[in-house]
Amino acid sequence: MSNSGLLFQTPPFFILTGPPGSGKTSLLNALPSQISTVPEYARRVLSAERARNGTATGEQDPAAFIRAMLEMATADYHRAEGLTLFDRGLPDLLAFCAYYHLPENTVLPTIGAFRYRPTAFFLPAWRDIFKTDAERRLDYRGAEQFGTLIRAAYLRSGYGLLEVPKQSVSERAAFVLRHIKDLQKTE
Repeated sequence: MSNSGLLFQTPPFFILTGPPGSGKTSLLNALPSQISTVPEYARRVLSAERARNGTATGEQDPAAFIRAMLEMATADYHRAEGLTLFDRGLPDLLAFCAYYHLPENTVLPTIGAFRYRPTAFFLPAWRDIFKTDAERRLDYRGAEQFGTLIRAAYLRSGYGLLEVPKQSVSERAAFVLRHIKDLQKTE
């Protein structure tokens, strides 16, 4: 998938991606209110499914989990206005398809149709901050491997990746803000 020809039509939507437990949520929470943020759809789907004893989870029904994430991510995209930073974008769904060994045909058209800015911010796996919780059950090694799938998904989808350094949350936030300003001038 290429983003050529779409640069001037792409809304000011940026993606923050990376493996589970890499600090995306903490980083989003540290950003100023002038930037709209969208929380991770995977965690929201898992939380909702577990709260209602639903089966659209990776452990029970991965295909339903991916469909639910696709629906939520697409709705998030349509609701967003102005400068927005998403915790995961539609291309992450390719990584979920690869992880669960499911066909990509259900997500590819949407990934191609709804584009973000061409450079995504990538937070690498970081053992020092990694924790599991009610929604994040993958261990660190699994998170690292999922990060590899995410990298491949974004590159394949025509996005560049800008790695966010392993620094304090405030330093990471400053890095992202600085680069958003720069990228808005050049992309």
